Amino acid sequence: MNKKRILPAVLLLALLGAACAWRFAPREEAPQPIAPQAGRDFVSASLTYDAGTRTLRGTQHMTLTNRTGEAHDEIVLRAYMNGWEGASVAVSGASIDGTDVMFAQDEDDPTVLRARCDWPAGQTLSLSFTLLVKHARTDAAALVTLPSLSMYEDGAWRTDAYDDLADPSYAQPFDFTVSVDGETVAQMREARDVSFALLPDGASRSKSLGNVRVTALAQDGSTARKLLRRTQEALTALESAGFPYPFETLTVAQADTGRADGLALSGLIALDAQGDTDTLRRMITRLVARETFGILVESDPWNAPWLSHTLASCAELICYRRENGEAAYETRFYEEIEPATRLTRPYGVTVGAPTAAFGGDGEMTQVLRDEGAAMLMGIEQAIGETAFVSALQQYAARCAGKSGSLEALCEALYDASGSRWDGYLRDGL
Repeated sequence: MNKKRILPAVLLLALLGAACAWRFAPREEAPQPIAPQAGRDFVSASLTYDAGTRTLRGTQHMTLTNRTGEAHDEIVLRAYMNGWEGASVAVSGASIDGTDVMFAQDEDDPTVLRARCDWPAGQTLSLSFTLLVKHARTDAAALVTLPSLSMYEDGAWRTDAYDDLADPSYAQPFDFTVSVDGETVAQMREARDVSFALLPDGASRSKSLGNVRVTALAQDGSTARKLLRRTQEALTALESAGFPYPFETLTVAQADTGRADGLALSGLIALDAQGDTDTLRRMITRLVARETFGILVESDPWNAPWLSHTLASCAELICYRRENGEAAYETRFYEEIEPATRLTRPYGVTVGAPTAAFGGDGEMTQVLRDEGAAMLMGIEQAIGETAFVSALQQYAARCAGKSGSLEALCEALYDASGSRWDGYLRDGL
């Protein structure tokens, strides 16, 4: 599965935080925009929307601190095309601390925007620019992603096996707030990118579930209510099992993600909302769990996708066993999960393979969700549920706001169980 080939589908669905329902449903009092706080970067945008031309225009402000430990002579943003054909992002009139600068696109990658500037280690700068975004034509939700700072690591702009400049979807966490036509439509703390949804002809349902404000977006009210109910069940089950939801808001969107198991991004889960009640509940539970194991704790989504998908699948299976009993769990495990370990796949694909190694989304889902869960639940069977859940909790707590790793998971398993599982995991990966 080539990153360049699948990237537009991912970006089309890059939704975050409280996705906007402001054009089609009665709303409660609009939330107050969040304010900057020490220790994290901050992004704000004030936009106007023209549905006829599918464009958003306005200004974006970013307060950014160089935390790399090294001086830089440029600042690098990633600006995505917000979907498929007919979409675009343009940045103009930029200034850093009041001094005009010019952003230029990389010749081989129009999503990379670079501007020359002196940026000493530890210095905080204020970046502002005018923004013009045109989203793709769609009969469903219009999904918009705004420019964000590229990922840096060890004093340098990060690269990976797919791009000269790595995707920022596992960047350092930051806070953001976005207003459209004067109303706050999306905001989140500890986000990984800045995105929101426009759904002029759909329906929205919202409810506070404990400390979490959940908003369901769908093409009709019945589907929105169904998504809200299944999400409530998932949140309750995960919290009872020891995996509470880590953020203040969650948006659940009905969307064509192109993914068999849906899509999870910061503060958002997106899925097609089809299937029976049990199937939908399981899918939503996995997606909500990925807010912990794929967003709160980030993993490299292209080179180590198993750290997000597989851990979330384990959390869902634990919830299923708690709700339905050991006998039902055993039946499901040996009928649906374990058979994935006995399939022969071309090119030697394993659980630990990078995204490019998989032949398609179906294969990737089966390997990461089912085969990966069978591997890790083998550890759970050996050390017991209490120790296994404790290990996942320690892993999430230690890596919160950072990127997770196999090494961090191995250490958490050792601390919780007193046994080393490094060799077992490396063999399985």
